[in-house]
Amino acid sequence: LLTHRNHKFEKFLSLKIQTDNLARIEVMTGDNVLMLTDATVNWKITDPWLAARNAAETMGQGEKPVTTDANKKQDSIAKLRNDVLKQASASLSSFIGTVNYSDSFSPIAQVQQAAKAPVTGVPMPCQGGFLFDTERMDSAVSHANSITARYGVDIISINIISAKPADSDLMNSLALGAVAAAEAQKLETAAQGKAKAVSIEAEANAKAQLVAAKAEAACVEMMASAQRNAADQLSTSEVAVELAKIESTGKALGGSSSMFFGVDAAHLGSVFANPNLVQKKL
Repeated sequence: LLTHRNHKFEKFLSLKIQTDNLARIEVMTGDNVLMLTDATVNWKITDPWLAARNAAETMGQGEKPVTTDANKKQDSIAKLRNDVLKQASASLSSFIGTVNYSDSFSPIAQVQQAAKAPVTGVPMPCQGGFLFDTERMDSAVSHANSITARYGVDIISINIISAKPADSDLMNSLALGAVAAAEAQKLETAAQGKAKAVSIEAEANAKAQLVAAKAEAACVEMMASAQRNAADQLSTSEVAVELAKIESTGKALGGSSSMFFGVDAAHLGSVFANPNLVQKKL
């Protein structure tokens, strides 16, 4: 509501989140690489009273009268939007100027960092370069908000969509380096997989041999126990002893149909002379 007779309605202010594209900027990195950067910015009005005071056109430019939204069709916060975009571009440029491109996108550096990763099973965070590091980008957002807060605007985020060197030859060189780094990482991954497979196979073979040895030992122990029990039973039974003798004699004879009872064939006469063995016929 208007609380003074000299107040007049000028425009509506949207308090919704605004998303705008930043114009492509050319900025030099910390290691003197000219970058072409495309980005977006998310912002919203947090103090409507302060924003209205700073966005209103209260003075004419030269002989041109002050125009309002009532007599022309335009964005009701065009001036405010333009101020936000310029400040976001300036903060983004300031941030990129502190980043070394070689540290951000060098494939060799990424391979070296991957080689230093601990092998404890804890996943390493994604290393996409300092330009796409959200934690470091917060510094650019804070830098921008230190200015935009003066006219009632809060910048939520500044997002880099693409960043590439302006020199195409540098891009080709980096592409070759990236291919070489990818091949090296592929070979390293294959070697680690092969080593792990060999280790697993050796462990499986060791376990199999251990199980076989335990089974063989158990079998020998069972056979010894059975033989001991059989011997104990034979020692307590005369019939079983005689049967065991007969069985042993049968095994000794095998398939033979004759046998000499004596040391050798020379004792055959004494065998026939034994009346208990040979019955005389009259």
